[in-house]
Amino acid sequence: MNSKTTFAVVDIETTGTDLSADNRTIQFSCCLVSNNQIIKTYVTDINPQREVPNRIVQLTGISNERLKKAKTFDQVAPELYQLLNNTVFVAHNVNFDFPFINAEFQRVGYPELQIEAIDTVTLSQILLPTLASYRLQDLSAYFNIEHDHPHTADSDAKATAKLLLILLRQIQTLPRTTLEQIISVNPSLPQDTMQVFLDADERNRHQAHTPKLADQLRVSSGLVLRKHDDLKNLPPVDKQQFHYPKTKKAKQRILPDNLESRLEQNKMMNLIYNNYADPSHHEAKTLLIEAPTGIGKSLGYCLPLSYLVSSKKPAVISTSTTYLQFQLQNQTLPMLNQGLPFKIHSVILKGASHYIDLYKFRNLLFVPDNSSQTAFIKAQILVWLTVTTTGDLDELHLNVDQTPFVWKIQHTGVKWLDPNEPFYDDDFLRYNLKKAENADFIIVNHSYLIKNWQYFKALSVKPYLLIDETQQFAETAIRNNQEKINPLGLITTINKLLGNINQTHEANIREIVGDDAILANAVNEMDTQLKQVKDLVSELIQTIFEQVVKGKKLHRNSAFFERLIPITEMKTMVAADQPIIQQIGAIHDQLDSLLVTLNTQIDHNTDVYTNHDFMSIYSFFENYNEFNHLLRLLLSIVDVDDQAIEQHVTWVTINHVKDVNSLSLNRGILKTEDYLREHLYSVFEPVTFTGATIFSSRRSQFIYNLLGIDRDQSSIKRLKSDFSPQDQARLYLVTDKDDQKFTTNSDAYLKRVAEDIQAIYKNEPRQTLVLFNSLNAIERIYQMLQESRFTATHFVLAQGVHGTASKISKQFIHHEPAILLGANTFWQGVDFPHSLLENLIVAQLPFDTPSDPYNHALYSIERSKGKNPFYSITLPKATLRLRQGMGRLLRTKDDYGTIFILDPRLLTKRYGSTILANLRNEIPIIKGNISDCILDMVKFFESRN
Repeated sequence: MNSKTTFAVVDIETTGTDLSADNRTIQFSCCLVSNNQIIKTYVTDINPQREVPNRIVQLTGISNERLKKAKTFDQVAPELYQLLNNTVFVAHNVNFDFPFINAEFQRVGYPELQIEAIDTVTLSQILLPTLASYRLQDLSAYFNIEHDHPHTADSDAKATAKLLLILLRQIQTLPRTTLEQIISVNPSLPQDTMQVFLDADERNRHQAHTPKLADQLRVSSGLVLRKHDDLKNLPPVDKQQFHYPKTKKAKQRILPDNLESRLEQNKMMNLIYNNYADPSHHEAKTLLIEAPTGIGKSLGYCLPLSYLVSSKKPAVISTSTTYLQFQLQNQTLPMLNQGLPFKIHSVILKGASHYIDLYKFRNLLFVPDNSSQTAFIKAQILVWLTVTTTGDLDELHLNVDQTPFVWKIQHTGVKWLDPNEPFYDDDFLRYNLKKAENADFIIVNHSYLIKNWQYFKALSVKPYLLIDETQQFAETAIRNNQEKINPLGLITTINKLLGNINQTHEANIREIVGDDAILANAVNEMDTQLKQVKDLVSELIQTIFEQVVKGKKLHRNSAFFERLIPITEMKTMVAADQPIIQQIGAIHDQLDSLLVTLNTQIDHNTDVYTNHDFMSIYSFFENYNEFNHLLRLLLSIVDVDDQAIEQHVTWVTINHVKDVNSLSLNRGILKTEDYLREHLYSVFEPVTFTGATIFSSRRSQFIYNLLGIDRDQSSIKRLKSDFSPQDQARLYLVTDKDDQKFTTNSDAYLKRVAEDIQAIYKNEPRQTLVLFNSLNAIERIYQMLQESRFTATHFVLAQGVHGTASKISKQFIHHEPAILLGANTFWQGVDFPHSLLENLIVAQLPFDTPSDPYNHALYSIERSKGKNPFYSITLPKATLRLRQGMGRLLRTKDDYGTIFILDPRLLTKRYGSTILANLRNEIPIIKGNISDCILDMVKFFESRN
């Protein structure tokens, strides 16, 4: 393949995707590309001689009436065969288009096309590894390719042809070393796609001179990396000479011309600046600013903080998601830098495992394994290393939990780095921590802040702290202070380590280091100590089982038994088990010391070991890290003093047959607010909290208690939305004569929910999110939809059935129209703007489970204060979650859609009116039976169209 090759870039629309179901082509389009330009286009409708399913008509806009006038495939086959023969076939997902068109040719008596075929999806994934989506319309938007009619063959083919030209140019710019390494790892690509790389390499070999490496790149120990920016100490900026722009007009001079300074945003900016600007005249207060979606919240806090911060007194911005971190670092702050009279510097800090360990990656690069996915990811990473400035693996948008190779190359922390390692100076984690020393803004997520607040304690002056998405911060604090350990998992990990040392089916650590006396002694000692600690852990678990489970009354849950351990009983247990606990702790310290010896000695003798040796060594280190983590977790629960026991709630879970191997120990901080107040907040200036939904009501003390802040010492502001919800949406409260009969988890109620979902979707087949309170309810609803054959003709995704929240979110985005059944994070942690979400259905109100041991302990504390925990904790929390869930629908001024609340308790229970009164809802409410609500929904969408 070269510039003179003729590429036939093809897209087809079909009656369905399953070839075995005798589906047919309904539209064919082709762009011929040669000499780096489109030289010919061809498009034709094709009569499939059968009815086209309604969802295909809606997706493509091609009606059955239109197709009746078109030629059949056997009539156009001669022309198509001549057009495609002697070309290189190209498609966006070639493993669909190429076999499908060949099957059509065979059906009408033609032989299969014997031509090369390449795929632009996988080419894009390798050459553009940091993109979040490889849908054709998203790639078109990224490259500003005109693509007005997605899912029509002519528009898709033209867009794919232009994308192909970009990708071919991209391959030509790859460093020669990177290209050769991609070929060496040999990723499995569809059809003949790998030939594109092989041909580019062949052209390189015929060049008389090796092209000079681009200025921004360097070769380090065999890898091509992007150079780090120089981190010389930046001269401090005297902000005194720059006046903060107090008026809306003054702010407009800083903002880009296309961005209007908004009234509510202006209020937010001034509130933050005035709170901190003059500490000699008034002390700063804790700020709580509820800022509805769409007012420009990020800019609302970044601009005023820019005039307050310095590298000696930075602002720490804590957000809830990777996307928000990326948005601040790559959009909001760079935009401000264009208008500010001074430069601000920022960095994202994450936990060590988010960063790549270059040393591990280099050593494992050419070690084969049984997964075709690994070679593909290696190719992506080789390209990514030529562009990344952070080394943050999140940039690759991989599902780390399902990508074992990524576990092997994750960083384990700077304490394990050796200055003699080849990549010590290139290490991304070291670089980012160094960068943070000179940053004005340090961007973290909530989990990092809660786990690493002591990092900021080391600063010479107290930094500012702004917490965005406050409602998720409080839940993250609770979640991060909860621990769970299944001791059987710890014993399994010890067995893995013993296997690493002694296994016979492949190279073991003992054999690999056998020639080094120091290492051999260390390995022998570790072997002995691991066997001892395994026996001690087994003894400890059996003892705990007899102390707190055997003969005790247990609470039966759907999948297991659980029991809250009373504080006095916990104290007795810990005291009785101290001899075993102390032995385990002593051996743990010795093992850590031996591992340091092992790590240092191997680093000093790297030339002795092969790539396969390193594979075994890294496997051992990975397993040790897991062992270290699990053992520390176990000791953090059982090796505690009386004060710590009183501050925590501890419970056990065990399976229904009370098998000791299924025993899990669980612990959570009883008063998260005390932990936040006494530890985290004390390190910073008074904190600013913001988010779209912070308050459950004007009078409720709930959020102040949850965050551990003093209401009287805080400043509160609830900003107004500049959306027009009365025009953008409708809210339906569905009623039924049988509402009083059902509980919302009963089969009868869920059957009605399943029927309502089908009725709503059949009348308006739009992107639909259905929110539940439990994964169990989702599983039951999905089964009902299957039994009614609804899932056979409609695309339905169910959390827990089809995968994780992250996985099904991506599938939901890529399939329109679709239904997503979700719980938990879908109430607050997802963004589906524009047409990606037009219908929201609330199947169950988001109440916490009162029988959960952690909640049970919290409720007991509330009752001891003479309060009803339903009204002081459960109801405000559910109100906040419902507000957050409803907030999924309208994310921009242009969004529109409908909300159905099927849960009858909003209308039948007394507390329902309390929830409705505190929703801050401006969307018009319609109450009625499901049929009347659906009729109104149809009218609403007709009015929008």
